[in-house]
Amino acid sequence: MYMFNKEFYQKYFSNDPNNDTDVYNENSMINELMNGVVKHVYSHMYSDDNRWYLAGVNSENRIKQLIHALVTIVRLDAERLLEDCLYEREEQYTNGLTHKTIRGWFEPYVENVDNIFVKPNFQ
Repeated sequence: MYMFNKEFYQKYFSNDPNNDTDVYNENSMINELMNGVVKHVYSHMYSDDNRWYLAGVNSENRIKQLIHALVTIVRLDAERLLEDCLYEREEQYTNGLTHKTIRGWFEPYVENVDNIFVKPNFQ
């Protein structure tokens, strides 16, 4: 599935056997995921500039790592997390690219991603 690098583990998971707190920092992971969903450049794959393309690929990989950890290790409800991500990031393109991409990240964890309700944003 997804490969976690050493920095990912060191940031979120404790190796200290004397640590009585959670072995992961759930809130930091959720905050980073939501930040990534909001700031991600969803059209990176159309860029002629390789730097923008690679930055988008790296951002997407990081988001996928966070989703995988939150759903499989932390055991958050994938459908609820998807709903929160869709709510956090409004659709940016007329062809639905933003929400299609977000739904694609959750396909391994949610049975039918197209049926997930998008909460209205009344801000």
